[in-house]
Amino acid sequence: MNRRFGRLPPLSALEGFEAAARLKSFSLAAEELNLSQSAVSHQIKLLESFFGMDLFNRVGRSIELTVAGIDFLDTTTQVLNELARGKRRMDFYFRPGSVVWGANTGFSSKWLLPRYSKLLNAHPEIEPWLYSDDDFFDLETQEVDLAIWYGDGSWEGVKSHKLFHDYLTPLYAEQSFKEDMKIKHFDDLSKHRLLHDERSEDWMSWFNLVEQQNLISSHGCNFSDSGLMLESAARGQGVTLGSLVLADELIQESKLTQPFKTVLTTQEAYYLVEPAHTRIRPAVAKAKDWLLEEAKRFSEALKQQTSAK
Repeated sequence: MNRRFGRLPPLSALEGFEAAARLKSFSLAAEELNLSQSAVSHQIKLLESFFGMDLFNRVGRSIELTVAGIDFLDTTTQVLNELARGKRRMDFYFRPGSVVWGANTGFSSKWLLPRYSKLLNAHPEIEPWLYSDDDFFDLETQEVDLAIWYGDGSWEGVKSHKLFHDYLTPLYAEQSFKEDMKIKHFDDLSKHRLLHDERSEDWMSWFNLVEQQNLISSHGCNFSDSGLMLESAARGQGVTLGSLVLADELIQESKLTQPFKTVLTTQEAYYLVEPAHTRIRPAVAKAKDWLLEEAKRFSEALKQQTSAK
């Protein structure tokens, strides 16, 4: 007998217990699970025998959980939810066309998602799953085929492909402001609320770049998510030192305006990352090639845009 997890209760009885506890009825649980009432009762007795204590109080035809039953229901619900999640993942991951992307929330919503239709039109056989998380993905343990990371590219255990550096510059919703509040000179920034993300020191770096150290950069609103910060700026709530990568769609739609030519080029860059020792499936290879080509076109356009300003 496998003792890795210790002695476990009969797992086949968990569904019957959860349904009976939730519905407060053995007969309704049996109906839901397409079992006989005696089968559900037998499952409950197996669990009670395993624990050596009652999980239900039986009063006539009604049942209610004991204190022990209430405690075990919480564990059972978590276990069944995790198993259901695992089944859904297995059902998806092993489809021939499945591709699981992993990226932080800002990049997912502001750069990757607006380009999804291009991927789907080019490769209709691909079934993408976009998994957003602001932490780095463990490609050895998480079911992620391709991830986009931001950093210096010196990660161990993965293959990394540089996509593009980022460019930071003031952005704001020009159409939201009257003429006397529009930004034409550096000093005009002092009239506005400045928006900050977790890289708030970048404002001071930009002020140093344009030799405007006298401007105050600490006041304003703060955001943990760069995408939300851009949305705030697009709503006229302040000026952001925004990413031209993440703000691309908002700029194209004239929701954000770039008042100055000067951009701050980041040392770090966006990278496409894949497991180092895993042979990728054909659908993943197609998605990877598409992303690298899309990123190449975008990077070239971005370089022209920033060099022309």
